Amino acid sequence: MKKVIYIAGLGHSGSTILDMALGCHKKIVGLGEIYAVFNKENTSALFEKSTCSCGKKGKDCDFWKSLKEFSGSDKSTEDKYRKLINIFTKKYGDEMILLDSSKNSYPYLQFLNKEYDLRIIYLTRDIRSWIYSRFTRTKIPMFFLALRWFLENKKLLYVLRKYGVKMMTVGYEELSLYPEFILKKISRFINIDFNDIMLHPNNTNSHIINGNISRVDKEKKTGFFYDFRWMTSGRLARITSIIAIFNKMNKRLVYSNISETTKGEFHIFGKQKKEKLLKEHNE
Repeated sequence: MKKVIYIAGLGHSGSTILDMALGCHKKIVGLGEIYAVFNKENTSALFEKSTCSCGKKGKDCDFWKSLKEFSGSDKSTEDKYRKLINIFTKKYGDEMILLDSSKNSYPYLQFLNKEYDLRIIYLTRDIRSWIYSRFTRTKIPMFFLALRWFLENKKLLYVLRKYGVKMMTVGYEELSLYPEFILKKISRFINIDFNDIMLHPNNTNSHIINGNISRVDKEKKTGFFYDFRWMTSGRLARITSIIAIFNKMNKRLVYSNISETTKGEFHIFGKQKKEKLLKEHNE
């Protein structure tokens, strides 16, 4: 059964960089936000103006150029997806894994889960970092953004669990600060061998024509970088005690892979590693 990886979660949570990192693996090709490409209202802009992560315009991209007409048709999303998978399989072979980073809990996930081996990576950005990022762009009051983070994540998770999909949670902070550790865990979930080329997203085989502009940012594509600016925000600091009501969900979604239950064995700060080094070096 063909394997499909789907990155779910809120927008502006790092799905593009994860798409490119996973797309470095010889068995994976990422296609970005496929749902947006299937929206016929986006066809002209995406194929004529948007630059794919491969460096070419959509209309010239080795993968997408043959799908422009079909993408803009009135066919159902399921029909378009089947066509996409057929073209993908003919180009890359049966064993190649398709990666979709559309993020939302779209109904077509039910059909993918039924007809393919669907694996979902639920990616979440720390509520404080996400609030700061969205506030600097939208100026929406921070508390309303916090409420949106909570409610939208809760809704997405409810729907995905209702679909009965295979899912693992990953925090953007975990990925950014400990990329090798997290990508190894993701690789086990997908059932592929980890390759350290995945630590360098600029080596990606992904074809992303809709997604964060980092897909064509040569500097950002060289590795994983974390934006710490939210830590210096006085405005955010003033509402920290208020948004603390969402801390439980934040910890569960963003830091589940380095949670309290595994800190003793954590690969950098763990007690086991410290004791081993002390014993080896006679301190």
